[in-house]
Amino acid sequence: MNLLRLQIHPQHQASFKAVAPVLYLLTGGLVAAWVYFSVATSLRVGHYLTLHQVLETLSIAVSALVFAVGWKAHSLNPQRNVLILACGFLGVAVLDFSHMLSFAGMPDYITPNSVAKGINFWLPARYLGALTLLGAVVLHWRAPGDAPVSSPGRLMVLALVLAVVAAIHAVVFWFPQWYPQTYDAQGLTRFKIAAEYGVVALYVASLVLLLRSARERAAFDVARLFAAVWVMALSEVFFTFYVIATDAFNLLGHLYKVAGYYYLYRAIFVGTIEAPYRVLKQSDKALRAVLDAVPDLMFEVTRDGRYVQIHTRQPELLLMPTSEVIGRSIHDILPPAAAAVAQAAIDAAAEHGLARDFQYALILPDGQHWFELSVARKVMDDEADDHFVVLSRDITLRVQTLDTLRKLRHAVEQAPNSIFIAGADGNIEYVNPAFTATTGYSPEEVIGRNPRLLSAGSTPASVYADLWQHLESGRPWRGEFVNRRKGGAEYHESAIISPLHDEQGRITHYLAVQEDVTERRRDEERIRKLINFDALTGLPNRTMFASRFSQALALTQRSGHQLALLYLDLDHFKNVNDSLGHQVGDGLLIEIAHRLQSVVRDEDTVSRQGGDEFVIVLPLTDAQQAAHVADELQAQVRRICKLEHHELVVTSSIGIAMYPEDGGDFETLAQRADAAMFRAKESGRDTYRFFSTDMQARSLRVLQIENALRSALVQGQLTLHYQPQIRLRDRQLVGVEALLRWTHPELGTVGPAEFIPVAESSGQILGMGEWVLRTALAQARHWRDAGHTELVVAVNLSMVQFRHPGLVDTVRRSLADSGVPPQMLELELTESIAMDAPEQVIAIVQQLCDLGVKLSIDDFGTGYSSFSYIQRLKVHKLKIDQSFVRHLGDDPSAPHIVRAIIGLAQSLGLETIAEGVETAVQGEVLLGLGCDTGQGYHFSRPVPATDLDGMLTQGHAVPG
Repeated sequence: MNLLRLQIHPQHQASFKAVAPVLYLLTGGLVAAWVYFSVATSLRVGHYLTLHQVLETLSIAVSALVFAVGWKAHSLNPQRNVLILACGFLGVAVLDFSHMLSFAGMPDYITPNSVAKGINFWLPARYLGALTLLGAVVLHWRAPGDAPVSSPGRLMVLALVLAVVAAIHAVVFWFPQWYPQTYDAQGLTRFKIAAEYGVVALYVASLVLLLRSARERAAFDVARLFAAVWVMALSEVFFTFYVIATDAFNLLGHLYKVAGYYYLYRAIFVGTIEAPYRVLKQSDKALRAVLDAVPDLMFEVTRDGRYVQIHTRQPELLLMPTSEVIGRSIHDILPPAAAAVAQAAIDAAAEHGLARDFQYALILPDGQHWFELSVARKVMDDEADDHFVVLSRDITLRVQTLDTLRKLRHAVEQAPNSIFIAGADGNIEYVNPAFTATTGYSPEEVIGRNPRLLSAGSTPASVYADLWQHLESGRPWRGEFVNRRKGGAEYHESAIISPLHDEQGRITHYLAVQEDVTERRRDEERIRKLINFDALTGLPNRTMFASRFSQALALTQRSGHQLALLYLDLDHFKNVNDSLGHQVGDGLLIEIAHRLQSVVRDEDTVSRQGGDEFVIVLPLTDAQQAAHVADELQAQVRRICKLEHHELVVTSSIGIAMYPEDGGDFETLAQRADAAMFRAKESGRDTYRFFSTDMQARSLRVLQIENALRSALVQGQLTLHYQPQIRLRDRQLVGVEALLRWTHPELGTVGPAEFIPVAESSGQILGMGEWVLRTALAQARHWRDAGHTELVVAVNLSMVQFRHPGLVDTVRRSLADSGVPPQMLELELTESIAMDAPEQVIAIVQQLCDLGVKLSIDDFGTGYSSFSYIQRLKVHKLKIDQSFVRHLGDDPSAPHIVRAIIGLAQSLGLETIAEGVETAVQGEVLLGLGCDTGQGYHFSRPVPATDLDGMLTQGHAVPG
């Protein structure tokens, strides 16, 4: 093994080079002896006993020296390793001494001597030495200047070693039978040879540890200790070879042992005696190097400030050459202010032994410089007065830097943004007050910790990956985190994190400037929700639903499955708002929205389109599944809903359109689902309907009518027909009802029952209604001018017209423009209109009555009007619905309902008129029941105004 090729620390290379030749030589000697004596006969060595005594005496002496040097060195510089070696080898010396006295041929040593007795002392000595060396190598060697390590008292260690040695002596002297046999007539026993190899193994372990120590700086002589262990290991190998106790192998083993002890002594001597002197010499050289390296001005002065010595590497900082300064006083050299500071520093050092941080400024050729003084008292050896060592450091750059840093500190500490600085290891080293205000953590709580303590766990891992990718490449990173304050509240933080580099370009720190953007994100989220979600229910609005529908349609198209679009409308929801208020209505919508969402899947979307209308898209859903979902939705809707002490039960009507059967885009599917929903309402509500072809035809018909209606008024396609109203008791024509008729050049005659609902839903009814009112009043003016002043013209008002805030003004203007007295105009309200927002209806009816206009309730009996409510309405007439008139004369029970309505009207002082009178029998029955007026085909169909002239000229009498 080439020791010099190992990774030896430079500290040990010279020592290893010195011992390596000897180790090679001794190792070669072992090999040569083994080769030689393996072929030659091993003979007894002459005078072996004398040689043995001499060699053992030498080894004992060296062991004693190791103890003496180590014991003394430990008292001066406590070192556990040295103490172990000293005490251990004292025990080795005693055991070797007993081995020497017990050797065969020596006088009996207490008990008869023999080769086995000598070996019995020999083996413990070798194990004690090997274990001592191993223990010393394992323990840390304390370098000069290291803090002392607590260890057992050295007397305790010594006592322990001596106790072990005493025990070995007792066994060898009086209990030799406890020992396994080590030597017999054939020579060494297997136990003896194995025991020697055990010692070698311990030495090998020590060698391995020493080689590891040699790779780094150490506080002991690794090379010589390595040589000692190596040679002692070689000596033990010799002791496994000999056959007789006095042959050459035994003698060579003792020679090698002495050589090993010598190296051990040198290692201990160098480590404990020479090392301090070497350290002192190195310290002196280091001190001189330090003085030469000090950039400061160094002076030695007297108590009164007179210069004795000057040492400087920067003479340009002196006010004058060194030769002119020596012997003069600081008061002669420095300006008064600077001299006063220097003298104060000297006085402080004289009192306390040391003075620091005294500063003054000097004007030098290149500008103002700042200096800082450190003064130490130098006690002189003789009786002379103390001198003072003065270090004057140019701190101009520091002062300027501190001024800059002060400004930067104020800027950072007063910054509104949260700022922290982390080291290269990522741990926080500084935080500003804004950081504490934002996070709730004080500097003491976060300095030394990783910023991840702020993480709320909601920031995606990809954000951190992108962050470190930027920072490790030396680039700043901008992004956003979701963090958690000390109190537990989460907040959003926008951050700019930049790596900081030193002069060599290495990253030393990271600077983070962060801003709490929680409120901004909340505002953005609110804006996003306002843009994409319904403000009341939180469901996707039309904009978001369009995007969700596109995604669902794309998914359906890729998979080749069907898609269902459901339109859901609450039945009679308006009654809730009108009767209980919008707050309850809004609460009901919110609850319904939650229930609808609880039914659908994650991939489905529920959207509120406005009012009480919801639309649901179900991707990957066939008709059967859509019907099942519709059933579940309606079941959820009709569950009792408790709101503000009210228990409400509402139902819903659902229309379903299927992709691709009913359409390939949202507009088409939505139109057809809407049509199906209206069919569900027509079918009695609280049910669902799928779109069908007849609905498509009806939808097209409605669309055609709506478009044609837009130009019907302009093109003169609308006309008014008038149906006479006959007073039953004398068959006198007392009024007419104006009925709108429409004849289209392509559609032909379109009935009011078909086009009036279309006009209402499309918003065209307002214009048409005003035209009807003005046309009817114009005709009434014509009849009045013809002398028919008692004739009353009745005009129907739709729900849309009645709800319009300009109704009263429209009627007032129309009356004024026509010049017709208000009592000639009768406005008909259906019972459903009268029941819609009762308080508002009462107010509007009152305003119309104030104009002098007559009012009647049409289709009476089909709604839910109460007696008290009719009493509060200022109406003049109740119009009995034709459904009650139709069975008069056929059904014996029919007159009872009519009689009740007439009785109610008479009790309220109201007139009654029956519509739908088609037979003379019906007219007679009505007259008998007390009905005032009749209207129907029995008297006349609705006819143009010109056709009424004949009836009017006959004295208003109609034959019955």
